[in-house]
Amino acid sequence: MADRVCGHGFSYQTHVGFGDEERAQLQTVVVDFEARTDWRASAKADRAVGIVDYAAVDTAIKALLAGRRWRLIEAISEAVAQLICTRFPVDQVLVKVTKQPADMPHCAAVSVSCSRTPADYIV
Repeated sequence: MADRVCGHGFSYQTHVGFGDEERAQLQTVVVDFEARTDWRASAKADRAVGIVDYAAVDTAIKALLAGRRWRLIEAISEAVAQLICTRFPVDQVLVKVTKQPADMPHCAAVSVSCSRTPADYIV
């Protein structure tokens, strides 16, 4: 049985949108993740060694999103999944990205999600 580590409601400002006008303005995206991992040894020792560091995940996602302008939240979801799978001790991650489209004020939010494993990123 695998352990789960989850992060909910990580909120970032980034440039995202299909059209140039929408992408020109900062928008809020919310990232949620659920990672399958094994934290039994750390829990038994009550030491933060070899576990997913939430603060490090937050810092890494913030830098990733600030580093470019995005067209699709699908691209953000994929990039965050790759980041978590390649930089943290996980066996699998589910990433959900949500935003309120600037050009659709009648829509509360849209979201996408993807599930990836570290094997998906082996070159």
